[in-house]
Amino acid sequence: MANRLTNGPSKNDRRMERTTMPTTKQVLIERQLSEVQNVAHVGIWEYLCASGKLIWSDETYRIAGIDRQYVDASIDAYIAAVHPDDRGKVLAMLEQARRGSIQPMLEHRVVWPNGEVRELIMRGYPFVDQDGQPAMAGTLADLTGVKRSKAALRALSRKLVTTLESMTDAFYMLDNDWRFTYLNSEAERLLQQRRDELLGKVLWKAFPDLIGTRFETQYRQAMAQHRPAAFEELYVPFHAWKELRIFPSREGLAVYFTDISERKSLQEIERQNAERFRLVANTTTDIIWDWDLAQDRVWWNEGMRNAFGYTPDQIDEGIAIWARRIHPDERAGVLSGLLKARDEGGHDWHADYRFMRRDGAYVDVRDRCIFIRAADGSAQRAIGAMLDVTAQKRAEAERADAEARNRVQASLLDKALDAISATDINGRITYWNKGAQRLYGWTSDEVIGAIKADLIVADRAPFERAFGKMLQQGEWTGELLKRRKDGSTVCVEAHLTLMRDDDGGPHSMLCIDTDITQRKRAEREIEDLAFFDLLTALPNRRLLLDRMRHAVATCRRTGRTGAVLFLDLDNFKSLNDTLGHDKGDLLLQQVALRLRSRVPRASDTVARHGGDEFVIVLEDLSDQPAEAAAQAERIAEKILAVFDTPFHLDGHQHPTTSSIGVALFTRHSADVDELLKRADLAMYQAKSAGRSTIRFYDPQMQIVISARVQLEADLRHGLKQHEFDLVYQSQTDGAGHTTGAEALIRWRHPRRRLVMPAMFIPLAEETGLILPLGQWVLETACRQLVAWARSAVTAHLTMAVNVSAHQFRQPDFVQMVQSVVSRTGADPAKLKLELTESLLVADVERTIDKMNALRAMGISLALDDFGTGYSSLSYLKRLPLDQLKIDKSFVRDVLTDPSDAAIARTILLLGHTLGLDVIAEGVETESQRDFLAQNGCLAYQGFLFSQPVPAEQF
Repeated sequence: MANRLTNGPSKNDRRMERTTMPTTKQVLIERQLSEVQNVAHVGIWEYLCASGKLIWSDETYRIAGIDRQYVDASIDAYIAAVHPDDRGKVLAMLEQARRGSIQPMLEHRVVWPNGEVRELIMRGYPFVDQDGQPAMAGTLADLTGVKRSKAALRALSRKLVTTLESMTDAFYMLDNDWRFTYLNSEAERLLQQRRDELLGKVLWKAFPDLIGTRFETQYRQAMAQHRPAAFEELYVPFHAWKELRIFPSREGLAVYFTDISERKSLQEIERQNAERFRLVANTTTDIIWDWDLAQDRVWWNEGMRNAFGYTPDQIDEGIAIWARRIHPDERAGVLSGLLKARDEGGHDWHADYRFMRRDGAYVDVRDRCIFIRAADGSAQRAIGAMLDVTAQKRAEAERADAEARNRVQASLLDKALDAISATDINGRITYWNKGAQRLYGWTSDEVIGAIKADLIVADRAPFERAFGKMLQQGEWTGELLKRRKDGSTVCVEAHLTLMRDDDGGPHSMLCIDTDITQRKRAEREIEDLAFFDLLTALPNRRLLLDRMRHAVATCRRTGRTGAVLFLDLDNFKSLNDTLGHDKGDLLLQQVALRLRSRVPRASDTVARHGGDEFVIVLEDLSDQPAEAAAQAERIAEKILAVFDTPFHLDGHQHPTTSSIGVALFTRHSADVDELLKRADLAMYQAKSAGRSTIRFYDPQMQIVISARVQLEADLRHGLKQHEFDLVYQSQTDGAGHTTGAEALIRWRHPRRRLVMPAMFIPLAEETGLILPLGQWVLETACRQLVAWARSAVTAHLTMAVNVSAHQFRQPDFVQMVQSVVSRTGADPAKLKLELTESLLVADVERTIDKMNALRAMGISLALDDFGTGYSSLSYLKRLPLDQLKIDKSFVRDVLTDPSDAAIARTILLLGHTLGLDVIAEGVETESQRDFLAQNGCLAYQGFLFSQPVPAEQF
């Protein structure tokens, strides 16, 4: 038995057992017994009473919560694990065994090392060992789940009964023999009998009046056909209306019923009132209508026939048919107004519109209705009255025509929109129309006889010049500034005409003034739109280039030096992604205000170049380049200082920094586009130097940029010429078996030889080339999966493929993956996509939707380089992941750096808690693998197991 249970009471005993070579049959039996225990979750134990020897199976160790690696099987070890309150009865059972008797079954509790209390049941069976001594054997099983399930079931039953008893509906249940099995308190009240009198009683005997009624028919049909039923019926014995809902089941019927007598009474009263209303409505000549909203039926009285020729049966219809008789030009407005009043809780509505008679002619009507609403505010019906106002409208039109003729007869000048005035030859006002009164504020009585120049001319010199030209040429047109009564000024376009008498001499002057304030404002707005940034009010790129050309021309003329400062906000995109673009716009506005305050000279320019980029042009610096550079650096440092204070963004304190690139220009400098390019390059060098720094343009930067441009060209050429290969690095389980591989890309450059991904993947991300490159990688990896599937040796292997965030965010990414899998014939269950944590920065909901769509195809998802990016536990628990991947940066120093070791343990614990597999990459030594295995890691990848190799070597 010791061999069968695989464990003895001491290390010496285990050494003795190892010296005895078990037979093949014994090994097979032991393995089968262990498998049965694992499947049944039942442990086995033996206790030899004479020697006190105790033997446990592996499953007994697990159920008792004892680690066999550190504790040998013994009575003391087990008693230590038993809950203190249950140790007495366990010891009593052992004592009975020593006396030759045994308790057949014992329930007790144990406490696991993590503090969790588990409910166990121990069963024992006595026997005599090979030496003739008493012994016992038994089983140990875990009852914790069963206990908890029973408790939850009892709680659910109590909750169900409480719910039924608190219902306002009556509820009772019948078995298949029509006996009452349950009634709630409301059923007692409505049935007018106590439940203890009804329980167990047959329905038809308790209520014989139901026999032969619709109640009996519905009940028996529901029971026979196993279909729910719902109906209303007058229950004669109680003189009450009941609403019933019947639900059949295997055990009988469940019945809900409600007393609706009051509702039925109200419906009858409403019906009688409606009949009275229609009787009264048909005795009047007015047009009365009644719209039942629930049925969408409109009823009209006899007045409709008298007024428009329709009989009631011709127009007893829904609101949509009625609306067709409204004139097409007014139909939408009338109908929308009526429905709006209905839905917004109004009590009345009215409208004037044209309505079509039966002969096709339209008449003018005035319609009005009142809405009758239920207690919840919803409209039930609308009662309205319509009046033919054709004659009234015609009279109003005739009156309007008469008034129009009177207006035509009035002074045309007085009705002009422009300000029209006339003066005599001495400049005294002789005429002042309404337009002049509106524009300047004075009435005609206030200005007649006044000197016009003294009254409204704001600037005498331009007015006198215009007056002189009018005397010479007979008329003049131009812009003048004039004064209003309240003291404000207005710019007008004045047209002056000299009026002459019969002898040709000057007689008077006619002046027509047009207010051009709006036009001037529009011109300024057009200029602002063309030359200024709408968000910050700074000069835009167009005006910036113009001022830069002017500054360069000035330098060439004076010999002085200038400077271009190219400024970019650090981490601006993160602000937009986290707080929103409105906060980003607010930050740009505040930055513009601070920059203007630090560049006060009128000759200098602060402009917004675009996005979060600003350009400052400094003119009239020293003619000595070194001194000019020092001046530009001091100003740049002042500008950096404006970012020392956080910005206030609607309740958010947002600290930010800036990087500044500086390019000087002299009389020999290149054109403005080249200057901007140099300053931009210097700014990127400042960002590379650590941000919040200043860098002057360095010609060596151009070499780096040129190299980057060449690399991009080579990358595009390499894609066309198929210069890329995939290599495969194995992924291994805890037993050392290869379970799959990760596909890794390599570039066979004709001049650079082998180029690793770190050299070209970031550039591919920036240029968008990652999209065709990523699709090639996926398709090549899927074709390799198909090739492996043809061999029994490799058919079980999985394939992991890295997916970039830029690639994943493409709208058609899921469709692309599905197309590749379908086209290659790869098994999606063998494909694993490794995603980066940067996906969690924005649009998490869409990311989750895409991941769910991929998993629905059977594809597994892993989170790559976990712990190095933007992981959020609140998002992580929502992501449909299958695996976490511990980054090699943590694995590398896991034995020497306590922080990396703690991070690795945490990731493993987190993965197990969330039900995710965890794989560690970058495993290069046995010690690293052993540390990870001790902490629960079951999958590995790294040089310890395999270098990345081509498919034929894999």
